[in-house]
Amino acid sequence: MSILGSVGLGGKNQYGDVKKVQQLLQRNGFPQIRDDGRIGPKTIQAIKDFQGRFMRADGIVDVNGKTYTHLFRGTAPGRPPASAAPAAPVDNHPSSGTLTVSAGQVTFDAEGKDIPNKAFFSRYIHWPGNAKSGVTLGRGYDMGERSEASVYNQLVQAGIPAHQATLLSKGAGKKGEQANQFVIHNRNSTGTISHQQQVRLFELIYPDYVQRARSNYDNWTGQYPERTQWDSLKPVIRDILVDFVYQGFTKGEPPMKAGMTNDVDTLIYYIEHSATMMSYEAGRNRAGYLKKNR
Repeated sequence: MSILGSVGLGGKNQYGDVKKVQQLLQRNGFPQIRDDGRIGPKTIQAIKDFQGRFMRADGIVDVNGKTYTHLFRGTAPGRPPASAAPAAPVDNHPSSGTLTVSAGQVTFDAEGKDIPNKAFFSRYIHWPGNAKSGVTLGRGYDMGERSEASVYNQLVQAGIPAHQATLLSKGAGKKGEQANQFVIHNRNSTGTISHQQQVRLFELIYPDYVQRARSNYDNWTGQYPERTQWDSLKPVIRDILVDFVYQGFTKGEPPMKAGMTNDVDTLIYYIEHSATMMSYEAGRNRAGYLKKNR
């Protein structure tokens, strides 16, 4: 049964129609949406997120339009047909696969290991172990500051099956012990992702960290006339500055200032003479990466 009027941004938004669309959204990867028949920002955002899989999002579901058709049939890209049985989490991935990314290799290598059932195995959910960290998947995909809908959409975009993405996205918004408990109780049921899905997920989020690093660099070095412009920094130096930001070193000047002269040896000296940075060096290999790629 179709809706009788449009639903969403600027729609007629009759109670029965809104409730119908909300129920369809629940079936299509947005289980957090309440089917209360009321249009609100969460329902509109869910419509936009759903539309983003196959069209330019406008936040409106028209009677018998493309969005309603995909919702009703459950055939939007990234989702199985509504008639298909939900796929089980995939755990039969090979023990070896690609561990190479198009950018940020030093960060990708530092953010996990690929030995199943060992510490830091990254292809299932894990918790890094501190109060600020959330449920994490792959090489540093932290769900702690992300919404359930955004996690679901990024996981599907990375090629993770829709049913598995729905289970994994339940970890969104949790931090500290709450995240730890989610991992303990859901690691087996949420399954393992493939090597290629892990690579795609990292490559989806890494550009955002590059932009964060640029902003952080400009913020902390802008007062120094001798500084090198971000785009003129050697790629190997930019890689390390992004890695600082990826790990959370954004609150002080020294990490960014250490790279502003565009001199590899100066950045190596900073890392090797900082007790804080050296406490992570065994796992992150920043100085080693700089020496190898100077």
